[in-house]
Amino acid sequence: MDFPNMTTTPTTTSLIAIGSAGSTTSTCTFIGMMLPLVPNEHEWGNPIRAVIYLIFLLWLFKGVGIASDIFMEAIETITSSRKRKFNPETGRWLTVMVWNPTVANLSLMALGSSAPEILLSVLETALMRQMFSGELGPSTIVGSAAFNLFVIIAVCIYAIDDGQVRYIKETRVYMVTAASSIFAYLWILIVLTAISPNVVEVWEGVVTLLFFPILLFIAFAADAGYFGGQQGPKAGRGSLMEAGMSEEDLKELEEDIINRHGSSAKLSREVLAEIMAIEAKAPTSMAKYRKKRLAKKPKEPDDNNKIKPPTCDPAKIMPLDDDEDETHGDKEECHYFSFQTSVLAVQEDVGKVELIVTREAVGTGLDKPATVQYKSRDGTAKSPDDYTPVEGILCFEAGETEKQIFVTIIDDEGAEETEEFYVDLFSPEVANDPKVKCAIGSVPYMTVMIIDNDLPGTLVFQDESLHVQGFADQETKFDIIVNRKDGCTGQVTVKYSTQGVSALSNIDFDPFEGTLEFENGECSKSLPGVVKAKKRYHAESMFRVILEELSPEGAKFDSSTDGGADACICTVIIKTDKVERDPIMRVKSAMFSSVASSSAANMAWRDQFKDALFNVYGDEDEDEDVQLTAYDKCSAYFGHFILMPFNIVCACIPPTKYCGGKLCFAAALIVIGIVTAIIGDVAALFGCCLGIKDSVTAITFVALGTSLPDTFASMKAAKEEEYADASVGNVTGSNSVNVFLGLGMPWTLASIYWTAVGPNDKWREDYAEDSEVPEAFRNGAYIVKAGNLGFSVGVFCVSALVAIVFLYVRRIRYGGELGGPRTPKIASAIFLVCLWGIYILMSVLQTEGII
Repeated sequence: MDFPNMTTTPTTTSLIAIGSAGSTTSTCTFIGMMLPLVPNEHEWGNPIRAVIYLIFLLWLFKGVGIASDIFMEAIETITSSRKRKFNPETGRWLTVMVWNPTVANLSLMALGSSAPEILLSVLETALMRQMFSGELGPSTIVGSAAFNLFVIIAVCIYAIDDGQVRYIKETRVYMVTAASSIFAYLWILIVLTAISPNVVEVWEGVVTLLFFPILLFIAFAADAGYFGGQQGPKAGRGSLMEAGMSEEDLKELEEDIINRHGSSAKLSREVLAEIMAIEAKAPTSMAKYRKKRLAKKPKEPDDNNKIKPPTCDPAKIMPLDDDEDETHGDKEECHYFSFQTSVLAVQEDVGKVELIVTREAVGTGLDKPATVQYKSRDGTAKSPDDYTPVEGILCFEAGETEKQIFVTIIDDEGAEETEEFYVDLFSPEVANDPKVKCAIGSVPYMTVMIIDNDLPGTLVFQDESLHVQGFADQETKFDIIVNRKDGCTGQVTVKYSTQGVSALSNIDFDPFEGTLEFENGECSKSLPGVVKAKKRYHAESMFRVILEELSPEGAKFDSSTDGGADACICTVIIKTDKVERDPIMRVKSAMFSSVASSSAANMAWRDQFKDALFNVYGDEDEDEDVQLTAYDKCSAYFGHFILMPFNIVCACIPPTKYCGGKLCFAAALIVIGIVTAIIGDVAALFGCCLGIKDSVTAITFVALGTSLPDTFASMKAAKEEEYADASVGNVTGSNSVNVFLGLGMPWTLASIYWTAVGPNDKWREDYAEDSEVPEAFRNGAYIVKAGNLGFSVGVFCVSALVAIVFLYVRRIRYGGELGGPRTPKIASAIFLVCLWGIYILMSVLQTEGII
């Protein structure tokens, strides 16, 4: 096989040093799969070409981002499909998701976020290198994984508001994907350096590819709870009661909570359960609060106080082990002041709450008086609206071990989510004895959770299945009743929409969507519906009415109804007594329905082209309140003009209304593949003009460009989602999929190809006498030299392990992987970015032969 227009690596006669000035006598003569387009382009000079290719590369990154967004929209449409299923145990019909969320996130969602990297690796091997291995694709996969794990998570940590955290809820799935993300890259090292050095055999490629469905199965099993029985307490959460608590223990706990709130409080079972969930794991023994490393003496809190709470969620409390060291490591004379418990949950109408501060002496007695100062600090609960601020000095007399702080809780009338504030201890002193040291113990502040008793309520449909009679000569109007139960305080809003099943919108019924608003005290609302007049050829057809996106946070759906805790679904069944039997009319009606159904999709496709050509401001032009400056308008027009070619190309992709999003999925994947192939050529030419090797270009420019869209999406998910699964979990899942698909597919294809075809002249020229190729494979095999890739993977594996352990430590220390107090939050982000910098620096130095 001849390769007249192909070089295995983009080279120049003499490489230009990075950052060197002046002209060069060498010229980049690399010829890619599509580029260069201009004849005699090499005569322009390397510096000019490098600038042009850099601008072109940035433009292509933006274009592949647009196509990837459409690809993700198709995936969202596919994975959000529902079906109706009969539960024989309850005798009820339920609407369930067709795709398991965990499988969807690890398969299609991960594929969507990693499509450019995966396709670049596949296309480089199959087309650009004609089944020879290259450095651009594999290095981009490793470089993208490093950027995802270090930089994206650093951005997500910093994006959370000060004092708040986001923790991973589905810890089992996360542990599977985190372990898999390390194993995937270790597997690269095992294949390229241990099993068959510098060679990928057929079985190795197939096994790499098979790891993908194996990962899906294990993650699904973990999500379903097959590992370890019932889900136990999650690290960083203290909201689960002990599994071994007896009924008597639970009763005692219940009575204790009721006594603290007063018998007249009349706590509902729901509020009682919420308080239990917050407090049940809070230990009462001081031994459980002791830690081997004692807290240092904090400064007096003020507006810039750095001693901030780990979270605004009760999940921050870490259950301590019973075997924790019960003695202070330091035996010198010292008095320790600490709160008796780290968290206390109270109902909003409790009145005053009592906080207990304890004093303990180590190496000395309690025969001297001592003092410690305290001060309240706002969290999500604000003073004086939610509580009366307190500040003062607690004076312990000789021999006294406990003191109380009383805080008044303000009971308002509005429905609110659970809020919290904090009380700090600082400046401990022992009177008239400078030899006795003082310190704040292991619980330097207490978190007081205020549970709102003004419940916004639970939304349910009056009828989960509603039967409506359809007629051939007149339309039928009906009402769908939405009830609000278990509370009606404050305003509650919920979005509603319709979804056709066997009944088609605009043909069998009038679709409707919008926002339903319940005012304070309002307990029932109705949604008007219309069944169209038409001849029907089936006794029954159905569509769904779906309630989603409740606000405020305290409002919820009834988890026992159709749709579960995330949505509420009413299935409207259109019945008719007169079924049309004429087969010709039946076929005509089916054809009409098909045409009418596709007309909506056709209109959506038409709107895509209109937006590509004329929608300059995006969604902002629909907001009448947005006032754009002249600069904003100029920037919008410039950006619209620059990206118009991509917008027009992406407008050719069929909208998700066709074939349930599957056609959009396939077309978007083709567009991403084409743009990615161009990116491969441009990146190689850019590196060639600067004298940079493919592996360096891949882990820097290409990895950063393909990962930037995920950065902003993950940051938004981190800020808006209640948990960190969507941001952190997606990173580890995507990094695994990158290897299993991004390397599994080209490895399998190329290894089978060389095994079946055998070596050609080009292969013999490159590898027949190569001492790095094992003797057993000198007659033809897929050669992938470990070299730069192996070293880069090794550095990444070590750094990734450090990062994952670091996130676990943050979970223990601050209650979650993301967010936390401002100073540790910034330090954590800087640390992860430094890990990324170390990875880049080490990889570049090794590539250039410096180390």
